[in-house]
Amino acid sequence: MVTVVTLTQVSAQRPYENLASLSLTNAAITSATSVAGGTYKPPSDRFQPTPRAAIPAFCRVIGVAKPTNDSEIRFEVWLPVSGWNGKFEQVGNGGFAGTIPLPAMAEPLLRGYATAGTDDGHSGDVIDGSWAIGHPEKGIDFGYRAVLISLL
Repeated sequence: MVTVVTLTQVSAQRPYENLASLSLTNAAITSATSVAGGTYKPPSDRFQPTPRAAIPAFCRVIGVAKPTNDSEIRFEVWLPVSGWNGKFEQVGNGGFAGTIPLPAMAEPLLRGYATAGTDDGHSGDVIDGSWAIGHPEKGIDFGYRAVLISLL
């Protein structure tokens, strides 16, 4: 079971930095930090575009979900510090994923969206599916569960 916490509940009840103290079922926020505008540059990625402008100030929330014994879904949520348009945009991956698509999260943030991405439940290369062999729960994570988890 996944605990659902809406962005409105979080912003009304806790400062961003206190998100790491949330008690979640089968998940943990490992870090919640404020990032000053213009200071964060996502790692370059041959599959994702570089940001078109300096990224505004945001709260960077990093977490991991473990809905099963064979699951480890890494995710990030970026929350605008100001100018939030009241909307959320989930970003995706290509191929077999295997990394959080940080460069793709920049554009929604630039447009005022809260945004999130996951590694889809495994670490690896976008063309290597060997992580799924003998791991049916990781296949379910990749298929849909990892995206749902990032919507905490």
